[in-house]
Amino acid sequence: MVGSSFEPPVNGANRFAHIDALRAYAVLVVVLAHAGLGHVIPGGSGVTVFFSISGFIITFLVLRERDKTGGFSIGSFYARRAIKILPPLFFAIALPTLIYQLWKPISWRDFAGEIFFYYNWIKADGGGDVLPGSGVVWSLSIEEQFYIVFALIWIILVKVKYWKQILACIAVFGILSSTLLRIVLVQWNESASRIYYGSDTRLDGIAWGILVAIAYHSWLSRGGTSSRGARFFGHPFSFLLAIFLYLASLSIRDELFRDTFRFSLQSISTCLIIAYGLMPGGGFIRTQFYRVSQSSFVSRIGLASYSIYLVHLVIMSQLFLFTASWPMPLTLAFLASIGVGVGYLMYIYVEVPVMRLKARRTKTVGGVQGRAAASL
Repeated sequence: MVGSSFEPPVNGANRFAHIDALRAYAVLVVVLAHAGLGHVIPGGSGVTVFFSISGFIITFLVLRERDKTGGFSIGSFYARRAIKILPPLFFAIALPTLIYQLWKPISWRDFAGEIFFYYNWIKADGGGDVLPGSGVVWSLSIEEQFYIVFALIWIILVKVKYWKQILACIAVFGILSSTLLRIVLVQWNESASRIYYGSDTRLDGIAWGILVAIAYHSWLSRGGTSSRGARFFGHPFSFLLAIFLYLASLSIRDELFRDTFRFSLQSISTCLIIAYGLMPGGGFIRTQFYRVSQSSFVSRIGLASYSIYLVHLVIMSQLFLFTASWPMPLTLAFLASIGVGVGYLMYIYVEVPVMRLKARRTKTVGGVQGRAAASL
């Protein structure tokens, strides 16, 4: 496969720097919302950002695997996901829940939903947290359901002649059907929880990421040459448009919009940022964008974003009563710092050792493919 002479900047972990910056933004938005700024900061938008990133990374990884091997190892795919997902899930959610149930009864059905990745449907039906703060795994459930189904679809498509066109059509169908379903459910007066937590109603966030991965792969296949599309997505206007769409998704307070097209605008905004960082270009905005993306703090938060996301609310939930009488600024700073700090420590002492073990048994792949793989 022909590549591009332009290499998107990477961070110290050899991952796309701007995508980890998006992860850092997403998880900090969630943490700050849960720390007490939920009425000001749109925590839910951070989850939508994660969905689109996942769609892009997973798709781009399997496309590059096809370039390298001509096929797809579904066993290796699931093994990579298990290695990434399960250790932090065990230490942040499963083990604390098992300890918690020694003092307080829990719903074992709901706990199974958290561990086996169907908890979002329990939330959609009005279910609460098993362990206080563990409800954040609803979004993980949606992502894992996507990974399972996507791998089964891809193993069929990988040898088909028009695989790229078919995959793109499936992604477009996912976007249209998910968006239409939200509109229909609103008309049927379904609950906001059903719309917010349903896998079928949130699929479009992931599908937008799939489309960006296909487009980027096609651009690389053509040699990464200048084109109208590359110039558009690499232009500062694309970046500013992304910011505008994101802010619009937060500013429009109409309930119909919030239950339907809010998620669409946030997904498109995220994908515009992803594409902007992948395309060549120059100028002040891009220079500052890459500078922030490659900063040590942003990179570290992005790398640790999964562990931070899983553990932060579990920790905060145990401290809410302790900080109830504190001034709001102090409460916010304390809870956010503790949530991020514990999550980062879990990344260092759980995720990093597991990644080192994985590196010993996985042959290193270079170039852009290695960066996509590292982003998992």
